Amino acid sequence: MAPAVKNAPIQAFDDHGLGLQPDNLAAINSLTTYRTLKFGRNVDLIVTDNRSYRSQDLANRPETKPFLPKDFPLMVPEEVLDILDAGAAYNHGQPPPHIAFGGRQVANFRKNEPAQSMLGAAQKAWFLKQLSGSTAIWKLWGNSVGATDARADLHNLPAVGGPKWPGAGYGVISNDDWGGYRHERAQILDHIRDQQITGFVSLAGDRHSFYAGWLAKSLPPKSYEPVGLEFVTGSISAPGLAEAFDHSMMPDKPWAAIYRQPAATPGKPGLATINLTARRGVRASLAMQRGADPALIAAAANPEVAPNLDLVDVGGHGYVVISAHESFLEAELVCIPRPIERAFAADGGPLRYRVRYRSPLWKAGDSPRLERTTIQGELPLGA
Repeated sequence: MAPAVKNAPIQAFDDHGLGLQPDNLAAINSLTTYRTLKFGRNVDLIVTDNRSYRSQDLANRPETKPFLPKDFPLMVPEEVLDILDAGAAYNHGQPPPHIAFGGRQVANFRKNEPAQSMLGAAQKAWFLKQLSGSTAIWKLWGNSVGATDARADLHNLPAVGGPKWPGAGYGVISNDDWGGYRHERAQILDHIRDQQITGFVSLAGDRHSFYAGWLAKSLPPKSYEPVGLEFVTGSISAPGLAEAFDHSMMPDKPWAAIYRQPAATPGKPGLATINLTARRGVRASLAMQRGADPALIAAAANPEVAPNLDLVDVGGHGYVVISAHESFLEAELVCIPRPIERAFAADGGPLRYRVRYRSPLWKAGDSPRLERTTIQGELPLGA
């Protein structure tokens, strides 16, 4: 039975951002959705609730606005996110009072606040306990939001051609999911490493995009040590970034080419070059804008942008099928064309692409391997 609650303001929060107003707690605790589902000896599906217990994400805090450059939509400087997300825990408890950004020193409004949390204290403790205690071969994380980073090397943009990136390094593209809860994500991945947990795979959605890749707490130029895999499914019909860019990212916008480029055929959807940017870097997308051939695009690529990603498709619609075996796991990403019109064919209509991945079970201390075993159709840019 649903509890009787009233609509009341939340004025007090715990150190993890959970609102302590009694009616809020009554509503949240009336339905605990995090749980473990067992499928034979091969699979433990550990499902977390990534909405009810989280701190307010930084993207929706007004104090973050000075760090959101208007000339670079969606991008937040990686070094700024690291500092703001960790709060008082940054740099082993010594956060800077100010953050360098765009040639200015901006006050660090999070320096006295606790590190942010996606899961909350109780659920995080439960989650780590489930991971450590699982005897299943594959520990599949029913993770409602993406965990692996997508970013752009905006510091490598040419000095002419558009505004200068005000950050010191990379810009993180997805920051309202685990990309903005970096400190807690690192704690989880460190736990997996320290406890020598193998067969750890995150299964997520919410990004309205297809992703396939690895989970690591940091990327180059920091150390890169993947401890798990992640597959993110595209939506069936809800629009994603590719659709949004078709309406908002016109060629006259600064650095539009790293987000979207017009299609060769008038009236067709634009090219989601953000896929190429996230996989190969900004100079690869700018090379494509010049009509460069694949060899020249490859030559312009930055290998340090995304060692954690094998595929990104922000215009992908469809689903992912996971098959867990005793010695390997398979993931099949099935992508359909943009679902503007209903398909009445018995087979569900045309296919954009289908790609199947296989990962052999890895040993503790080894990095997971991910290989494509089947490719049908045309994969997205950068894949």
